[in-house]
Amino acid sequence: MVSRRKQRDENVVARAVRLIGGPTKAATLCRVSNTAIHDWIHKGRVSLLKHALRLSRASGIPIEEFVGDEDSES
Repeated sequence: MVSRRKQRDENVVARAVRLIGGPTKAATLCRVSNTAIHDWIHKGRVSLLKHALRLSRASGIPIEEFVGDEDSES
């Protein structure tokens, strides 16, 4: 089981991959290499919307969490 602190520290991509069952399952789901999954986890973002949608649907994480808004107004 993953500790609460680790869950809080991991990015949305890492959380989705963990919920799906790991990098190999996520790679198969998205039809990409394991290396691509690890790159996404490291960067904290997914390169294409279609991959974010697949991760979102499989993990149950809302797609909005995969979208970062760098120009958000506070």
